[in-house]
Amino acid sequence: MKNVPDIAPEIRGLLEEIVANPRSAIRLAPRRALSTWFDTGETVRASDVARTKAERHLVEAHREELAALLCEASWISYWKAPGLNHRPVGKDGMPFCPTEQEPAWRRRAAPEVSRPTDRLHGIDLLRDCLAGIKPKQGWALAQASLSLVPSDITRCHLAHNALWDKPRTAIALFERIFRRTQQASLKAPILQSLGAQACYLGLLGEARNLYRESAFHAPQSPHGWSYAFNLSCFLEDERGALESAVELGRLAAPQDPRVQDTHTVLREWWRGREEAEVKRVGRFIYSINDRIPEVARVLCEGVRP
Repeated sequence: MKNVPDIAPEIRGLLEEIVANPRSAIRLAPRRALSTWFDTGETVRASDVARTKAERHLVEAHREELAALLCEASWISYWKAPGLNHRPVGKDGMPFCPTEQEPAWRRRAAPEVSRPTDRLHGIDLLRDCLAGIKPKQGWALAQASLSLVPSDITRCHLAHNALWDKPRTAIALFERIFRRTQQASLKAPILQSLGAQACYLGLLGEARNLYRESAFHAPQSPHGWSYAFNLSCFLEDERGALESAVELGRLAAPQDPRVQDTHTVLREWWRGREEAEVKRVGRFIYSINDRIPEVARVLCEGVRP
């Protein structure tokens, strides 16, 4: 997503023609129930979303470019109002915030619509995201991208944008993607998202198991074991806590930026717990403190009695 190519000049000309034409009525989001998604017919025909000749050519010839632009915007929108979540990791191994990509995204997208806003007709979604990606806009942007090109990563962005407003919907979407995706790299993030939702719903034992499972799908990442260790401590499961701590120590050092980023998330999570819970878990951590590696002790900072 950090290397999405610039949109071709031809698309710029087509969009300028579309937004200047009062007959334009491009409708990017499909009108069908969520239960039919991820099945056949997810991609719409050009005739379904376009009335003018320019619109038809735009959808027929440039689906992938537009879908990629909308998909990226959906991800940026989510990170403008995320839930408790560690940041994604770039190719350099460092966590980054996708909102940092917005200036580059806007440089690619802004030239596509250079007409005055009062001349835009029927393409409110496109207009809004080009004017500035808003938080809570990601659901509609992901829908728009999916209507052009089906993609498991876009489906994940759709589910992420449902997380806090529609948690049950998010769970159903993530579970279905997990069962059907052919992209192995999505398995761990999906399980971690399901773990976060289980936590949100108070299902802490289930959440711990999901995080443990995610660790097996991403054997070089410390995230799954970090969250599993935290919840094992909360559940006062000594065996589970020690196992997770050992695996975490095998994967990461205390100064690892991924560990520091996860610690930030966990610190925020603990701030929402009752004082009695924090004291209880602090006593448990103290009881195992000399049997866990330093990296696990870093994650416990702020929870000790």
